[in-house]
Amino acid sequence: MSFTTPVEIKLSDLTIRGIRSSAPHETKVLCLHGWLDNANSFYSLGPLLDSCDVVAVDLPGHGKSDHFKNSVPYTVASSMHYVLQAAEKLGWDKYHIVGHSLGGCIAPMCSVAAPSNILSLTLIDALGPIAELESDLPGRLYRFHREITLPANSRRFNTIDEAVAVRMKAVTMTEPAARLIVERQLTTDSNELRWGFDNKLRASSPSYFTEGQVQAILTNISCPVLCLIAEQGYLVKHQHLQQRAACIKQLEQQYLPGNHHLHMDNAEPVAAAINKFLSRVI
Repeated sequence: MSFTTPVEIKLSDLTIRGIRSSAPHETKVLCLHGWLDNANSFYSLGPLLDSCDVVAVDLPGHGKSDHFKNSVPYTVASSMHYVLQAAEKLGWDKYHIVGHSLGGCIAPMCSVAAPSNILSLTLIDALGPIAELESDLPGRLYRFHREITLPANSRRFNTIDEAVAVRMKAVTMTEPAARLIVERQLTTDSNELRWGFDNKLRASSPSYFTEGQVQAILTNISCPVLCLIAEQGYLVKHQHLQQRAACIKQLEQQYLPGNHHLHMDNAEPVAAAINKFLSRVI
């Protein structure tokens, strides 16, 4: 199964784009990538998911999807809303979600907002949204107000190789994985290459949930959940990992070797875990 069919989903105010598996199947899987990643995050994993119709989308502001207009901020709640709209436009009534990093923050919210549509969640090195103390909100509002209208000074490159090198300095991942992300994230401007994601994604969010609110979301998930934890990733160090895990009624946890982008660096073990999980919940 190849994973190169372009997808374009026209919503009322913007267009979501992505990639899709070439062979249609009854089992529908929607893949959500991480912050400043894109649909190519699942380029290696998607074809390994057995007998599934897989769609990986570029979240708003990422990859080839449209940007929010003017100073409208990107939040996990707004991303959730567009994800659910995109699935509806695809004609999907029942489907599974696989989310990595930011996608794994958004996916539990989708499950709570549309419980009758989401059959299962697979969360890759993520377990719900980032949380902050209530006392952090004033400072966050201060930063948001100043950063959301900063000029879009996107870094420029002469070659893709330069952009790949910058990406690999920022995130621990293999060169082929970084190249996949970069190739979909670059755009051409005046014969130079620059990042195509919306610069507003770099601005501070206007608000985060509190830890109690995140755990309330997790407590209200009604579908089965598989959480894949990278042994050298971010989630393994999360101070509330066990408390969050205890909130989910139908949770399976599995530790896998690798860094935060383990589903790109070594897709086979991740695919095997997901296939086994889906075979039980379908």
